[in-house]
Amino acid sequence: MSGQGVKLSLLMDSLDVLEVRGNPDVDIHGISIDSREVKPGCLFVAIVGQRTDGHEFIAQALGNGAKAIVGSRLPAEDLTVPFVLVKNSSEALALISSRFFGDPSCEFRLVGITGTNGKTTLTYLLESIAKAAGLNPGVIGTVDVRYLGNTESTPHTTPQAPQLQSLFRRMAQQGVDVVFMEVSSHGLELDRVLGSNFDVGVFTNLTRDHLDFHGGMERYAQAKALLFNRELIRSKAENKVAVINAEDPMRERVVSGWNGRIIRFGLHDDADVYPSGPLKSDLEGIETDIRYPSGLVKVRSRMVGKHNLENMTAAVAVARALDMDQQAIGKGISSCPVVPGRLERVDGPAGSPSVFVDYAHTDDALTNVISALAPLTSGRLIVVFGCGGDRDKGKRPLMGKAVAKGADLAVVTSDNPRTEDPLTIIDQILPGLLGEGFKRVSQGEFGLSDHVFAVEENRCDAIDLALRAADEDDVVLIAGKGHETYQLVGDQVLDFDDRIIAAELLVKIKQARMQ
Repeated sequence: MSGQGVKLSLLMDSLDVLEVRGNPDVDIHGISIDSREVKPGCLFVAIVGQRTDGHEFIAQALGNGAKAIVGSRLPAEDLTVPFVLVKNSSEALALISSRFFGDPSCEFRLVGITGTNGKTTLTYLLESIAKAAGLNPGVIGTVDVRYLGNTESTPHTTPQAPQLQSLFRRMAQQGVDVVFMEVSSHGLELDRVLGSNFDVGVFTNLTRDHLDFHGGMERYAQAKALLFNRELIRSKAENKVAVINAEDPMRERVVSGWNGRIIRFGLHDDADVYPSGPLKSDLEGIETDIRYPSGLVKVRSRMVGKHNLENMTAAVAVARALDMDQQAIGKGISSCPVVPGRLERVDGPAGSPSVFVDYAHTDDALTNVISALAPLTSGRLIVVFGCGGDRDKGKRPLMGKAVAKGADLAVVTSDNPRTEDPLTIIDQILPGLLGEGFKRVSQGEFGLSDHVFAVEENRCDAIDLALRAADEDDVVLIAGKGHETYQLVGDQVLDFDDRIIAAELLVKIKQARMQ
């Protein structure tokens, strides 16, 4: 909200306006796309969404006190307030929001991170590096929003444009120097970040996900590319840089529209930033050197696995793009806390198996975390996993295949089924396991031989089954939900945290075995 208000005519300056009805010389005190949330003095922007059309709720917005309307379709009746017709109202919403809050992203450095995997971990690494460099960082992402001791929740990885620009304004007012932001493909395709002034755009990778929304990999890639061929190009920031994964086959496709500076990170010396020293990697973490064009930084981290080593090279690349020094980079990576739900270890009593919880919910993410753990496992690798409902069904057998290729044992269970039947989802996962030679066994037989799987719909019981089958030198990976503290079943949001459940079960199993 702006106390004095902003003239609608000023907000229109950044738009490609097709027609204006009424006098736009009115003060706007807020912006909303939800007619139920409109307050007196607000501008209501009618968005055509996947399920609803905001134009159908203009009357409700007016009844709640809307001062003006922006839409992409003329209203059927004359309005008592100004109406601004635009070609694309979601695009208009983002540009109006940035203007309304005073273009706040120009007041700090902004790093946008897009890609299927690695975004959250990278924000944690960069936040830690920035703090080590004496800066005041802000983070916007999947887990939460963090800045200067404040923690806020957000319903979307990338907030809606009015909420995002309002957040930028609060961050700027409180002295944030740099913001690290996860930029989802939804956020890009739905224009949520339009009008944000990025200094650095980062591409981590591109693998199958969100195809229920995008419809196919080509459109998914096009959405990711918008960070570079639209946002970075339009940004008012100086010395703009694209940081991309040299290992990913889609790297050039995603940045094909960007003609500025590019820094490539990866695991091999054909990248600009890459590991170059002796590598120590085990279940306790990673220790190595990472080389960049003008120097070398020694890193030590509690993060586990090759994919996290790649995340560290990305962090070094971004930090160098922001001119952070070697000492701050090394200190920041070493002091970075374990990222919630990203190969997060669950502590158990002495003699318990090693247990990790991870957010991996695609076949590629599962491949990454399994590939990280398998070489470090002296016993068997046991994976508990499922697949979310009301999402891309095509990835379900692929996830089963990914687990069968790298694990010794698996328990297939429910994830967030949402409105789907959990057993139907499970049935669609099983062909991937069976196709790779895994055999289904009863729960009573589970753990007696390798390359088998059991089915347990109840997620708590599935975790219990895996932990009871595990020996001290085994590793149990609980995949899919990571940091989430809930389970979505039908229209219910149930309390459920894989980490808490696993920790409690480890204690119970230990106590039972001591009796």
